Amino acid sequence: MSWFSPQIMQALINAGGGLLIALVILLGLYRLADKHGTQFIHAQQAQAVAMGKQAEAMEEMKTSIKEFIGRDNSEHREILILQKLTIDKLKGLEESLNAKK
Repeated sequence: MSWFSPQIMQALINAGGGLLIALVILLGLYRLADKHGTQFIHAQQAQAVAMGKQAEAMEEMKTSIKEFIGRDNSEHREILILQKLTIDKLKGLEESLNAKK
């Protein structure tokens, strides 16, 4: 049975112009979906790639902030130790000056 058999042609004729209009509408919708659908999919893929890069950058920033805070804390500890040492030396100087009097 081929597409152009007399039974199929008769069924198409009986369907009339409504079928032809429906086929034209379906063809137009298919072309619109094909054109804009692929553009939409490509846009979504590009957005997914950009979001992945942003996530990587945020992870690197988190690591950098942790390192900065850790370095800052160690410097703060060093400053406190040096202040205690300075206070002890000043107390020692004060005691030696008071002993000489």
